[in-house]
Amino acid sequence: MSGSLDNLNDDNRELVTFPNGARLVLDPMPHLQTTSVGVWVDAGARDETPENNGIAHLLEHMAFKGAGGLGARELVERVEDRGGVMNASTGYERTGFYVRCLAEDAADMLDISAGLALDQQLPEDELEREKGVVVQEIGEASDQAEDLVFELAQAASWPDHAIGRSVLGTEASLKDISCAQLRDFVETNYVANRVVMSVAGHFDRDQIIAQSQKWLEPLKAGAAPIRLKPEYGNGAIVRERDTEQAHMVLSFPAPDSRTQDRFAARLFEEIFGGGMSSRLYQEVREKRGLAYTIDAEFDSYADTGRFNVYCGCDPSDTMEVQKIVKELWLEFANAGPSEAELKRAIAIQKAQFAMSSEGPSARASSGAYELFTFDRLINLSEALVAIDKVSLDEVKLCAQNSTQGKATASCVGPANCLDAAFNFTQG
Repeated sequence: MSGSLDNLNDDNRELVTFPNGARLVLDPMPHLQTTSVGVWVDAGARDETPENNGIAHLLEHMAFKGAGGLGARELVERVEDRGGVMNASTGYERTGFYVRCLAEDAADMLDISAGLALDQQLPEDELEREKGVVVQEIGEASDQAEDLVFELAQAASWPDHAIGRSVLGTEASLKDISCAQLRDFVETNYVANRVVMSVAGHFDRDQIIAQSQKWLEPLKAGAAPIRLKPEYGNGAIVRERDTEQAHMVLSFPAPDSRTQDRFAARLFEEIFGGGMSSRLYQEVREKRGLAYTIDAEFDSYADTGRFNVYCGCDPSDTMEVQKIVKELWLEFANAGPSEAELKRAIAIQKAQFAMSSEGPSARASSGAYELFTFDRLINLSEALVAIDKVSLDEVKLCAQNSTQGKATASCVGPANCLDAAFNFTQG
């Protein structure tokens, strides 16, 4: 076959790179009875303009209206007749189409996944109907305060940039998108060097190779995406809602997903607000009883990132909660973690990496993510060693660097709680 074969991992994964730049990840797990197959594309909402915001996600929807020579109903019946589960997702930087199935059906299900990603029919008579479905999805997200507060946080953190806009788009931005524009988006972004086919689980290697040749070899290479680095914002965005709880997201900048600092960032996230032993959980929930849910997350992209603290609390407590969060954040930046905290966080992170490596769906997705992010496959052992090497000073410096940046916040709830978000961003 054409293409070069490199054994890059000590975990038995194989990477096949085709002459046009398309790549195939083979991740055998022969002890399983199932397989996860999929095709991922290095394209998403950050490749949109304000005028066509939502086109990447709309394209994902439209793919299920007919692809790979099968109609909409044929697609789902072909998968579900064999007990498979088919899905897709669109993010800011990549889009994926995937199926979980029995091992004996892996090649056939990969054929369907590849058709969804690389051979969409895009029927004109389905476009307006599907736009209506997406508008309902937008409405559903807006109705959920927990979802809306993160949309607002995204806009506050990266204003005037594609990463700051909703992946779903808006009713106004979807209105004028045509099938011709969808095809243009595919032609520009769904090119060989931005496509990864990934298979994890129990499968027949020769059958998978045959499918990869069928779908990947004919693809044309294209230009790398032109993505402007976003500037981190400063300020708060709030939305008044008659809710029982106030929902807040409090944020500071964080490392991007490609830097080695990402390991220290994961450990800071874990110590600060990752679990029940975290500082936020112990102080805000256990000690003071101010919230049922409070946690932290490390949200990263290729060239930017942020730490978020989410809290759902009584509207009358938002001012106190944001004050405690900020004080704890600054205290962490000043003093750093304890040895016991770091040891616990390392154990948790290593366990999470190991647990995710045992699921074929996570492994298939991870193969694509690693290639898009690092241009190589990352051994599990390499990641675990990197986590083990993170020092107290590195975690402390990560917290310090975050608080030296601009603060952003969002809040959804009654009018009397909204000032808390603005207070967090000041001083």
